[in-house]
Amino acid sequence: MMKIVAVLEASAGAGGGFNQGLSAIQQMDRICRNRFEFSVLTTCPESVGYLEQLGIASHTAKVGLMDTLLIQGAQSPAWRTFQRRARYLGPLERRLLGIGCDLAYFVSPSPLPAALQRLNFIATVWDLCHREFPEFPEVRSFGEIQARERMLHSVLSAAYAVVSDSENLADKIDRLYGIDRHRVIPMPFSPAPLMRADARSDPSPVLRKHDLKPGYFFYPAQFWAHKNHDRILQAAKLLQQQGVEIDVAFSGGDGGELSRLRTRVKELHLEHKIRFLGFVPYGDMGSLYEGCRAVIMPTYFGPTNLPPLEAWAAKRPLVYSKHLHDQVGDAAILVDPDEAESLAAGMRQCFDDKAVERLVHRGCARLEKIEAARRNAESLLAEALERFSRRMQAWS
Repeated sequence: MMKIVAVLEASAGAGGGFNQGLSAIQQMDRICRNRFEFSVLTTCPESVGYLEQLGIASHTAKVGLMDTLLIQGAQSPAWRTFQRRARYLGPLERRLLGIGCDLAYFVSPSPLPAALQRLNFIATVWDLCHREFPEFPEVRSFGEIQARERMLHSVLSAAYAVVSDSENLADKIDRLYGIDRHRVIPMPFSPAPLMRADARSDPSPVLRKHDLKPGYFFYPAQFWAHKNHDRILQAAKLLQQQGVEIDVAFSGGDGGELSRLRTRVKELHLEHKIRFLGFVPYGDMGSLYEGCRAVIMPTYFGPTNLPPLEAWAAKRPLVYSKHLHDQVGDAAILVDPDEAESLAAGMRQCFDDKAVERLVHRGCARLEKIEAARRNAESLLAEALERFSRRMQAWS
């Protein structure tokens, strides 16, 4: 029986990336049941406990220096000529083969597939925002754009299949990287599995723990420039000047912007209105969603994100960037992420009970539609795995 091994590289501190990795693993475990063997290999030992919470056993591995050299050598014709003779397998590939892997599934964007010399693999792409928004420091600085381009060119062309998060992104992968469209499977995101598992009926204990009162605006996102926290501060100040007092809670790790944002809060005299919660345990996230007035996400990067799905699952209204409307349709208040006035106007709508009721209803309907699309995509992925299993009989 064919064995698929999912490779999890993200740690819990990666936030949405870690959540989506867990969702992809749960999904593959479900697809493989009674069809194929399935296992998980993680490069982060701390992730083992989270996988155990989901009832999934795992192996651990270290990415060695030779794996890194193999990735870098993938760009060199001379190295490829040498490898065809030497036939050297790196530590990661030997570890995968040692646990019986026939097909590796990298559940997050990664350069590691380029280290594989024999094993086939499925790659994942979540966004191409380094090409759409190259001005942001997290993709512009110190050659990050070039590194992402090298990774995509070396990985995608060799992948048996590529999992993307949307039809929109699948079309871009086809157009920009020349990957046959039928090899790209659009797989919608799903709400974080650990958040679903630990959701509470009474959020009060968690809110007290984080010194919050119900009715705040909630933004769960790491502190990167593209997440656009600063615009929320500007909008909060505008609302205050208009006589509307709001509280905002930010959760997430520091991507480099946290210190500057703390300074901005002081400059705007919003110290008693803005809460920085830091990295929040997954068991608290459901309650933080339930306790908020609305989820707000004026991010630039997409085309899809996890918080909209989690807002709908928690039956909370959503304020979202209008250029990402393909994900949310009419189930969000759409705002211009470049304009604080637009964001403030969108937040004001969250005080209209009838508007909120309509948004929650539409959000639930949107979530059902996305779930249906995901079930269809799972069928496509299952067909691709069956096809690989039959073809593998020609060489295994």
